[in-house]
Amino acid sequence: SFYIRRARVSLSGNAAKEKIDYRLQVDFAGSPKICDLYVRYKPLNELNLQLGQYKLPFSLENELYGPTKFEFIEYSYLTTYLVRNNKFFDGISATGRDMGFQLYGGFIEREGYNIINYNVGIFNGSGINGMDNNTAKDYIGRIIIKPIKGLSISGSYMYSETSYKGNEHMVSPRWSVGAIYDVRHWIARAEFAQANFGGNKTNAFYALAGYHFEKPWSVVARYEFINDDLNTLNEDRITIGGVYKPWKFLRLQLNYSYTMNKVIKDNYNGINL
Repeated sequence: SFYIRRARVSLSGNAAKEKIDYRLQVDFAGSPKICDLYVRYKPLNELNLQLGQYKLPFSLENELYGPTKFEFIEYSYLTTYLVRNNKFFDGISATGRDMGFQLYGGFIEREGYNIINYNVGIFNGSGINGMDNNTAKDYIGRIIIKPIKGLSISGSYMYSETSYKGNEHMVSPRWSVGAIYDVRHWIARAEFAQANFGGNKTNAFYALAGYHFEKPWSVVARYEFINDDLNTLNEDRITIGGVYKPWKFLRLQLNYSYTMNKVIKDNYNGINL
């Protein structure tokens, strides 16, 4: 079938000699909703502040690869199920976003990038465009090391609680590790994440590789899986695709996906999936 997943309008700008910047992004697909609404204050390279609603700094793919940059049409299982994107596991469908506050920055600057980069934040844990509906908060920390240009190695941790049975919550901490190698023609990226939803341990992994020809063509391939102890969701998926970008503001993508071992069961004994 055909459907419109995103129809977004974005407004952004800066002030105070680019020490302050802001963004408002609204999605009109389906029910109109605010995706991003934040302000950032950047007094130092080592210390910056961000307040508002925006992508969570957990993992690499969720925050650093938006739809206009992402190599595939569908995000990985890791991003879809473990980063506030899907009610099936996470209790919240919030496009990987939440309202909160974070500190971020980098140290040891070299040729346009920082070798050590960090994010530390606190978020409502209740999704986008709404009041905080519980006393818990999400706490997220991430570090990214760039030893050489084009190579990034990351680790992140998220303490969170997930809604179930209406107003009840269960502790659901998670962690991830990943790496990116992105140079002129080649892209390779892999991440592993593990979450514990009230004792149900869930693992997700993806690895992808691609080649950028001289514009406008790129080809990519990805293998991924997700599984959990309760066998609620057990899938492997292989995706191959191509990207054609003849002009700056036109991007066409074609993907073929093969899914294996698909098992979906309601094993949560009353949890609202």
